[in-house]
Amino acid sequence: MISELLSLPLFWATLTIAAFVIGQNVYKATGNSPFLPPILSSVALVVTTLELSDTPYQVYMEGGNLIHIMLGPVIVMLAVPLYQFLHTMRDQWQRIALAVIVGSGTTVACAVLLTQWWVGDEILAKTIATKSITSPVAIAIAEQVGGIAAIASASVIVTGIFGAAMAPALLRMMRQDDAQTVGLTLGICAHAIGTARALELGSEQAAYAAMAMTLTATLHALLLPWIV
Repeated sequence: MISELLSLPLFWATLTIAAFVIGQNVYKATGNSPFLPPILSSVALVVTTLELSDTPYQVYMEGGNLIHIMLGPVIVMLAVPLYQFLHTMRDQWQRIALAVIVGSGTTVACAVLLTQWWVGDEILAKTIATKSITSPVAIAIAEQVGGIAAIASASVIVTGIFGAAMAPALLRMMRQDDAQTVGLTLGICAHAIGTARALELGSEQAAYAAMAMTLTATLHALLLPWIV
């Protein structure tokens, strides 16, 4: 009976949603701690269940794909805060472009150089280069350049969590914590998790984070396969 239940795609889709709801409750119970976002708790719960039930990833993804197809509409919803501040962004396109190019270039350079210096593994360096872009793009690029998709996905989550937790505080210390700067930093350095954090901070932060995340993912998708 249990084995039949574990083979049902609907079970894993339901479990994933339930895990995220639990993660949200844990997040609220800890006072919205940026070090314990819902994605971390929910991933830990799902992975633990997979390990204890000895369920292959392919079986899980039969249900996971039911949720995965909803990512597109969810991302499109970010167009709402973008539209609200589009007139401001038009006047600041040079600032935004410079921030994306320099910021994303710095993250890639630091990640690759430090990995090569400490580990000395070229494949791992190519994988870590994708750490600051949203998971679907990072996985696709990692596979394209000969990296490891699983490590790419994990590094994206870790980067997002630490970026979302540390960026606002660091910007406050440097007295550079205006809404636009915070949004751009979170979008460039912490991708989707950072954008989720920006949504909590305000609509302007969310708009700039969404724009930065989109442009960074596009830039990396175009250039990373050529330079790593």
